[in-house]
Amino acid sequence: QRAGAAGIDYSEAFRLHGQCVGMAVTWAGEMSRELGHLEGSGYLVHQSLVYLFNRFGGFDFLPLRKLCDELDVSKEEFCEGVLRVVRRDNKRGYCRCADGSSVDQLVRDRPGCLVRSADPSAELRYLVEVSEDSQRRVLEKAFDGEYDRVLMCSPIPSHVDAAGTLSLIHRGDMLSCGSGAHLTHDSPPCAAQSANALDALICSLYEATNADGRKVRVRTADLSTPDFTSADLSEESSSTSSSPPTPPDHGVPTRRPKAAWCSTFSKQLPRSGEEQASSESVLRESAFLQRPDAVLEEPSIPYFHLSESSETSSRMLVRELLQKTPLPKGADAFSSLHIVSAAEATAASEARILFQSAQDVGKKASLYSWPALRQDDLDGEYEAFFGITSDMILNGADRASLLVFIAGGADGGEQVAIAAILGMLPFRGVQVAFLSRGREYIDPLGMLQTASGLFEYNAEQPERMGRRPVAAVFGPLPDRVFSRPMAPWLPLKPEPIAEEKPAPFKIGAMELPMVTYEGRYRAGVDRLAGLLKGHFGASHFPVVAVGETGDALGYGSDIHAALASENCMGYYFVHSSGESYKRADAYGKPELLAAIAKAKRAGRRVVVVAVGGGVNGNAMGMIAALTGSDFVEVPTTLMHYNDATTSAKKAFSLVVNGQILSKNILGTFYLPQLVFCISEVFLSLSSCSVHAAVGEAAKTMSMLGKASSAQGHLDFHNILGASEFASDFTRVIHTAPGFEELILFLQETLKLKDAVIATGRALRDARGGGATAIEIAALEQQRQSLLEKLRREFHQELSEEARHQVMEFLTVINEEVIRAKAMFLAYSDPFEKYRALLFEYAHTLGHGVEAFMNGLYQRAGAAGIDYSEAFRLHGQCVGMAVTWAGEMSRELGHLEGSGYLVHQSLVYLFNRFGGFDFLPLRKLCDELDVSKEEFCEGVLRVVRRDNKRGYCRCADGSSVDQLVRDRPGCLVRSADPSAELRYLV
Repeated sequence: QRAGAAGIDYSEAFRLHGQCVGMAVTWAGEMSRELGHLEGSGYLVHQSLVYLFNRFGGFDFLPLRKLCDELDVSKEEFCEGVLRVVRRDNKRGYCRCADGSSVDQLVRDRPGCLVRSADPSAELRYLVEVSEDSQRRVLEKAFDGEYDRVLMCSPIPSHVDAAGTLSLIHRGDMLSCGSGAHLTHDSPPCAAQSANALDALICSLYEATNADGRKVRVRTADLSTPDFTSADLSEESSSTSSSPPTPPDHGVPTRRPKAAWCSTFSKQLPRSGEEQASSESVLRESAFLQRPDAVLEEPSIPYFHLSESSETSSRMLVRELLQKTPLPKGADAFSSLHIVSAAEATAASEARILFQSAQDVGKKASLYSWPALRQDDLDGEYEAFFGITSDMILNGADRASLLVFIAGGADGGEQVAIAAILGMLPFRGVQVAFLSRGREYIDPLGMLQTASGLFEYNAEQPERMGRRPVAAVFGPLPDRVFSRPMAPWLPLKPEPIAEEKPAPFKIGAMELPMVTYEGRYRAGVDRLAGLLKGHFGASHFPVVAVGETGDALGYGSDIHAALASENCMGYYFVHSSGESYKRADAYGKPELLAAIAKAKRAGRRVVVVAVGGGVNGNAMGMIAALTGSDFVEVPTTLMHYNDATTSAKKAFSLVVNGQILSKNILGTFYLPQLVFCISEVFLSLSSCSVHAAVGEAAKTMSMLGKASSAQGHLDFHNILGASEFASDFTRVIHTAPGFEELILFLQETLKLKDAVIATGRALRDARGGGATAIEIAALEQQRQSLLEKLRREFHQELSEEARHQVMEFLTVINEEVIRAKAMFLAYSDPFEKYRALLFEYAHTLGHGVEAFMNGLYQRAGAAGIDYSEAFRLHGQCVGMAVTWAGEMSRELGHLEGSGYLVHQSLVYLFNRFGGFDFLPLRKLCDELDVSKEEFCEGVLRVVRRDNKRGYCRCADGSSVDQLVRDRPGCLVRSADPSAELRYLV
């Protein structure tokens, strides 16, 4: 109307209702794809249903854009004009719509599958609430002409059994590359070719064949959208199988059969032998099959000369720090500023000015100061590190935060060491900018030590895997870049002997020796002592650390004594056991720090030997990393062996007044030189500990699926080097009889184990209470006899079949979890910041309930209430949370039918003894007068500080989690286009 009144010809831009609907079909496809519902072949088919008919531009937006330009209508005016109409759409009211959202319809997986609303009161589940932000983004891209495309099919070599290669070609690209001939009547076969190829692809989506049996190979490298590339969709072939059978009725909701589609690494599994061969040919060069030699980057740090304006203006300094300090991957700006000043008054004054200037420019900022300490104040340095970083976490620091350390007048390597360790500790990482006033360069990649000489950071150390917490140095000197290669990785790799079984494992392409000693316990202890002496030398200083239970069982003292018999004298450290003690003050004891400092001053090589469960390994790994010590892990639980050691991350939790506020939030990455496990120690496991291992395994099975299968290859085709370690979770399922035999054995020998622990505690009291050598020797002999009796119960009293089943369970669960972790950590994501965060599945609520219940256990203990039935270890909480994730996924419409049944069964198959039941926890809550509301809020308080926050946007009232769709192995993708990991939602 406006054009007509102005005498402007608008005939080219004129669009009838159906043409607008056709354009909106492609926009719905784009929104569905952005929100993670539509991808791969399903996306290509959906869009092609319009673009096949767009050869003459009837669905192009460009003519409308030209008319807007002639009428001075901006992109913003166009989008807002459309959305004003949308806000009055007559479908509103069919489902709830918050402000800033409206009713729309989206497609999932393929044409014919619409997304269902999560609103249980919705009259029509296919009318869903869609954010105006998503609609606006699509309208803006349409206005820019990004969706003006044509479906083209180019011939492929005759030896390939396919109809052709489909591409969605942007109209501008067609014209610029001389393809304009396709727009005339001279080449009518083009449309027929495209239609035939599209027909074959559609048939493959519906698991059928087209009439003449032709197949299609899909290549998307030419697709012009930025994040839909050959990495998202490998070449696929159509299916020749008939429609799949209807799933059996298992008493859970089912839906119509659908293609075997995995949500994210999603490829359709070829069905026929011919198609399998074609798929294998296509994927032969995929990342899945590659074996890289190295994947870690050599550390480097830039030094930036401060501009004159920054020298004189604190606001300009803030802007320069924010602009020049490298951002973490995926972030487009720093979320907050955390300013730490050195102890000198001038540094503190400058920090206050910088803090005010940061607030003036609209950046959230917090202020901290390093205390003035004596040079030999080991405890003061340790407390300052964890006091400042704990406050940072409580003040909202996340991986997109910038820590600015303002050096004092001395400006030496000691202050760079402080900055590096402060930047190391927030586990998901913060970027550190070191503000120097020195007139000489200080290499931030060299050996950095604090004033006491105890705490250090050396980026050359291969155990640190090339990480350098300081991201940039700013000062008065000219620009330059510091860089150093990592030192060679020389772990302790034992020469093979008959009693030992190695478990192949790598992190960052570096081999981590993992050995299970399957001979008798005493021989295993002696073997370990000999290995340590041979590798580290007779003069090394072993720090053998063990929890109270492991100490009572003699596992720590036996190793300490064996090393002493080799003349390797060191320090024996017993710490409190349990998740509530996984905190800095429980491990950084003054006597331990003093012993390590004394050994370092004497020039002895400190080797921290962590004997016990996963908490012990994580926490003592932190001590080793802070002090630059060598590290060896000796697991006595399944969780420590197959879960904790198969990760370079070592961390403390944030615990205040006995309450876990956030799990594993303060830590670093640090590799052990050896993981050495003696299999007989598993005979003294608790039932809880075995259930915990199964809970973590169920998590892995749920999020990974059967990675060693052909479908697994397709699912995880872009995981670098995954084929070397691809796991098969179905092996774990078949070991359920061995799991049950082990639980029964542990229950039947529980009194015997209790007697061992009681004797061990009496022995500890005797040693500390001035008992005679004869009395101590008698208790040692008594404990040894009880342990031998327990082992005889297994080796002699249990049937051969039962022993075989138990050993099969222990072997398989260890092998498959280790393989699963290595799939991701070996080459693709050694720092567990991206794809390996799949292993955080079920950990959001799992950590929350674990932390809250640990607080209740303390209350129960203080009140004299027996809480042993309600006690749940980390892995058990994860196992429960796996089922909760399944329930949330089902409620939100992502998981149904057989997929839901299989997902839940991965936990419930192992729940015969109630290790994943909540009822005992509920009874403890009732005894302590903890209401349902208090329980839920207590768990959610922990969830709000989860260490995955920051990977995708979270509004108030929401948090980061992971959900599953369709079947184990398929995780729901985030709708946040800025999310670094689409699987954190």
